[in-house]
Amino acid sequence: MAADDYRKWLDVDFRTQPDYVFGDLGPGGELFCSVYEDNIPVLSDADVKAAVQAEEATGGADKLVSRIYNQKQEGSCVANACCQSHEILQALQYGKENVVHLSAISLYKMIGRSPGSGAAVSDGLKELSTRGALPLDNEENRAKFGDKVMPNTGFYEKYPADWENTANNFTIVEHHVIRSLEGMKTALVLGHPVVVGWQGHSICYCRLMIKDGRYVVKYANSWGNWGDNGFGYDSESQMRMSAGWAFAVRQVRRQLP
Repeated sequence: MAADDYRKWLDVDFRTQPDYVFGDLGPGGELFCSVYEDNIPVLSDADVKAAVQAEEATGGADKLVSRIYNQKQEGSCVANACCQSHEILQALQYGKENVVHLSAISLYKMIGRSPGSGAAVSDGLKELSTRGALPLDNEENRAKFGDKVMPNTGFYEKYPADWENTANNFTIVEHHVIRSLEGMKTALVLGHPVVVGWQGHSICYCRLMIKDGRYVVKYANSWGNWGDNGFGYDSESQMRMSAGWAFAVRQVRRQLP
């Protein structure tokens, strides 16, 4: 990517995108998870900048993204973003080559009312923390999990028999609601992906950067080969607006047969 190509995908107004269905997103989360800033010491701006600069050579959690999701015409953006956060932490905890790709639709069917209803970020993370998600239906996962797999889209796809035990092998162990821009920056430089919802869409923040002397966050979208090879960018002002709708994911479970 050229030095300033990111500008084309900076602060995209998702509401002007007519070809996609969006979720009905809201902050929530207070009843089932704690506040990030109450559990993790918030870094000073100097420490954040030092961490961002240190990542320039190696990249941030964006380098741990093993694939870009495609929700197609379904309102499953929340499930896609939540599962993306799980896969990023799988790569961090177990190695990128060992990531088990997940079925977003297996999660979305728990939290959505219809193919286009959308869902709340807090509901997606709650279900991924309690019931989990099934592996994606691909050759590698079928070899490991048999028929206990599902595709990434297809709201009316039926769950396989006795699917719950397999899904429970892929859960979120720890996540927190974020209440400040400073908390969000801290989460990102510590390698904790952040699931956010805004403008009726949900995306997964994965890397804090500095461009032209200002903070920019890189996110994984769920629109296939869109933007910068599936990624987009938000400015610091957009990050601030998103901070009250954001959840940091710190640890996940991935249990193989």
